[in-house]
Amino acid sequence: MNRLTPYKLLLVALTCLIIQGCGGGTSSGTLLQRFDVSGRWTGTMSNVDGSRLISLSMTLTDVGGAVTGIIVSPDYECTTSGIVADGKATPTETNEGGDSALTFDNEMLNRGMLTFAWNPTPAESNPARVSQIQVALTGTSTDLSGHYAGYWNLEDADDRCGSSGITPSLQTEGVMTLSRS
Repeated sequence: MNRLTPYKLLLVALTCLIIQGCGGGTSSGTLLQRFDVSGRWTGTMSNVDGSRLISLSMTLTDVGGAVTGIIVSPDYECTTSGIVADGKATPTETNEGGDSALTFDNEMLNRGMLTFAWNPTPAESNPARVSQIQVALTGTSTDLSGHYAGYWNLEDADDRCGSSGITPSLQTEGVMTLSRS
């Protein structure tokens, strides 16, 4: 009669634990997914103190890290649309924080930074000061958040967006949060 002795039972239990621990997988569920911001994004932008949320949607195309697209903000008095210029999607470097030291996999491949210039359309008529908002967002291929800063340049007499006068100065800044929709 074959009986499991305490040592054999311990050996079976340890073997099961080792198999479970080496089963692979990641806690984030993002193994081998690359940072790619292509698609439709929706979210909000707010001023620095967060007193106002403005709805925002973007449709982006990411080709090898070069990002183009359009931006729509229908309820914003400073601009209702624009284009993405100089867009760049930069993935997190291999073996950065969050990667497993026990594997050669880069579990953080779907994380990165998206930077671009938001050029409002139609372009304003004042060539001395062109509107442009610089945006820097970090996160994953499904959720991004960060900051924006730059100039809204409406007509000289219109000060709704801090555009009165010709001398450029920091006109607007705030927080932007987006999710893939």
